[in-house]
Amino acid sequence: MTTSLHGMNTYVVSIIPLAVFTLTGIMGKEELKLINWDVLWLVAGGIAIGLALDKTGLAAALAHAVDYDALSPLAVVLTLSLICWLMANFMSNTATANLLMPIAAAVATSMESLASVGGIQGLLVVVAFSASLGMILPVSTPPNSLAYSTGLIESRDMAKAGVIVGVVGLAIVYIALLILN
Repeated sequence: MTTSLHGMNTYVVSIIPLAVFTLTGIMGKEELKLINWDVLWLVAGGIAIGLALDKTGLAAALAHAVDYDALSPLAVVLTLSLICWLMANFMSNTATANLLMPIAAAVATSMESLASVGGIQGLLVVVAFSASLGMILPVSTPPNSLAYSTGLIESRDMAKAGVIVGVVGLAIVYIALLILN
């Protein structure tokens, strides 16, 4: 929100507290060791892949390779949503959203018939909510990672609850899309 004031992007701004806390002694070596760096690198990798797909034009090229006007708009929305949900369960939901949102936007711009299911906005909202519903594994979302790291929750319990939340959530998203359209 303040990039226009200082000219630094969000990635630089987000590392400033870590540097300040380390230099002032608020955080030491032991606290840095407690940070789950694997999850941070996974999220950062997914963000980098999403940005690369968008900046290189590969997302648009892949999206325009298929004649989407020949397909049902509802089938395209459901397919992208389910792919997004499945990917969000096996990698970070943030990384999945960063990877698939440019592709979904490119697909939406190439489909004239998508207006019947909410257009570009409708497709992007469904894909975003689908990514948010990825909760099956500890890596799916940072709160899952934190809960799992306590040792009080096993991954199979997380998987059971994640499937239920995901299926019910997807049903709600689809119903909302149909009602609001």
